[in-house]
Amino acid sequence: MHAQPQEPGHVPDHMTLNAGRLWATAAAVAALGAWVMFDARPGLNWLLWTGAAATGLTTLHRDRHPQRSGYVVPSLGVAATLIAGAAVVTASALLHVAIFASVVILLAMQMLLAADPSLRRITAWFAATAPPAALFRAVPHALRRAVEATGHIRSTRARAWVRGLALTLPVLFVFALLLAEADPTFARWRDALDAFFSTWEFLPRVIFFTALLGLVVGAYGYALTEAAPPLATTEREPVRWLGSTERVMLLAAVTALLWLFLALQIGYLFGTQPNAATSDMTFAEYARRGFGELTVVATASALLILLSEQYGQRDRHARLARLVAYALVVAVLLLLASAFHRVLLYEAAYGFTTARLYAQAYMMVVAAALVLLAVEVGHTLDTGRLFRRTAAVGTVLFVALLYWNHEAWIARRNIDRFARTGTLDIAYLANELSPDALPTIVDQLASLPAPTQLELRAALQKRYATGTTLADGRWFEWNRSRIRARAAQRWLVLQQL
Repeated sequence: MHAQPQEPGHVPDHMTLNAGRLWATAAAVAALGAWVMFDARPGLNWLLWTGAAATGLTTLHRDRHPQRSGYVVPSLGVAATLIAGAAVVTASALLHVAIFASVVILLAMQMLLAADPSLRRITAWFAATAPPAALFRAVPHALRRAVEATGHIRSTRARAWVRGLALTLPVLFVFALLLAEADPTFARWRDALDAFFSTWEFLPRVIFFTALLGLVVGAYGYALTEAAPPLATTEREPVRWLGSTERVMLLAAVTALLWLFLALQIGYLFGTQPNAATSDMTFAEYARRGFGELTVVATASALLILLSEQYGQRDRHARLARLVAYALVVAVLLLLASAFHRVLLYEAAYGFTTARLYAQAYMMVVAAALVLLAVEVGHTLDTGRLFRRTAAVGTVLFVALLYWNHEAWIARRNIDRFARTGTLDIAYLANELSPDALPTIVDQLASLPAPTQLELRAALQKRYATGTTLADGRWFEWNRSRIRARAAQRWLVLQQL
């Protein structure tokens, strides 16, 4: 049998079907984004759009590459959606920035790994460069898909659809205008459309939709590629330029220094006051040094172990180097414990703040990384595996911090502390904490003495006088924290009357 000649511009049905699914899914995701994300405050919209974008990519990838589908691509989408969902429960601008950055990185990694979903590809460098790398690959794929779409439009089936739309839309428009004269609902829709187009307010939204559509089409098109180009070079054995003798000497010297420091300064490190030799040091300086310098030394020591394992030669001194590394890890963990203890002392003396809480969270991640590094030292070091495990611990802690209203906890602890110390940083409570803490502060006002209560209430009323940050929004801007803060703000207004 001879193949039937095909007309110019003919596109095979299976390619048309794949392209149709891609464009339909991308257009739906972009339309949702243009509707709920454009000129909107963070809230339910972040959860809806991130979930839709991640689900669309996972579904297209799994349908196109069922043999390569696993848990890596959907897991990244779930993580991005979970983090984006925190925009529903917090009104903190700082956390919104952190959420946005995390979601961008995770979605970029999800797109890149859709081409080759190997867990071993996830390294520190891969995660750090994922957003620009994803953009660099999405734009050409979006242009390629746009060019391919012109071929689909020239096909016989597409031309029929175009002619049908050209005939149908004007008829529907005329009929809708006629029906608007007979029905108030149609009339409201007509007036809304007239206002929408007459003020040119639709133009920025259309531009936003077009840019978002291009990015989504490029990302989804990359996930549907037939053969994925490599994103990273083949793993090579690192050049071990650090000799075994030098490696042992370096680690041993740093380890001995840290243990000597711990032995000589045991009271200074874990005590509650500066000793006599440092009596000229204020308590603030004493506590701050317990975090600053010790945390820097701990982080640098962890990097030193990592570099020595990665680039150090391994011969007859390998076992000795491993033992020295273990001793250094223990010393660094003790330094971190001391730094953590100093922050606790600082909080007890001067109150609780988000910066001090974030410092404690950072030290917990560093401590977990040290334990994981010690595990790697006992085997062949795999920096990618170490990063993935540390990133998993950090992600869990980050998600817990996002969903836990820690600013309300900070406000409560500071107000409870006032009963013991008689001091309260009113400026910090009123102006530095986000609206997440406002309901708790208002609830705790009655526990304060009248002068302090009046001063704190006045500071809160001054900050939330306009109420613009807590104004009612559209349904997709729903945010639990803003709703609760708005109720507290209304109570403040009533007290002012």
